[in-house]
Amino acid sequence: MDGTGAVGVRVRPMWPDDAAEVGRLTLASYDAYGFIGGAYREELGDPAQRLGGASAVLVAEFDGRVVGTVTYVLPGDEQWEGRPTPEGDCGFRVLAVDPSAEGTGVGRHLVDHCIAKARADGRHRLVITTMAWMTRAHALYERLGFVRRPDLDIRFPSGVGLVYTRDLTAEAPSRFPAPGPVPAEPPWYEDAWVR
Repeated sequence: MDGTGAVGVRVRPMWPDDAAEVGRLTLASYDAYGFIGGAYREELGDPAQRLGGASAVLVAEFDGRVVGTVTYVLPGDEQWEGRPTPEGDCGFRVLAVDPSAEGTGVGRHLVDHCIAKARADGRHRLVITTMAWMTRAHALYERLGFVRRPDLDIRFPSGVGLVYTRDLTAEAPSRFPAPGPVPAEPPWYEDAWVR
């Protein structure tokens, strides 16, 4: 890999044997910029529990080594996290790149894979929630055409989750509500998302 892109990276489904390494790199990736504690930290460190609740748990592999992961979700998946539909036609979550591979294009490769998968699935829009302190991820999403939706932001125990969307089809704007007023304070996730 070089700094210009994820040359030689392959995206594939996560296998159960990958779980320990995926959990390690996920926590290392998040810890490089902020901190998530409690039960959600345990969830991040145990990706095997996402396998049955998501449309796909993917890994990026380079030279036989797992260097990144992302979870692709559809409404109705347990990992959709109870977001109200049609807030998003599909989405991804828990995007993480091993700090040793950061800046090589692995994150972009994983997001591009989710975009391609969403289009192949006939979806119209991707919606993602990212912590306010994940500024490096925000820059990646914006470069890839995602748009901030502060009217959909949400509060979690670890801070504010910022929402980004990306239209995938020309009809997406007519299928989803237009941006609404931005609340003075984002709602608490348990109040806004059905669990």
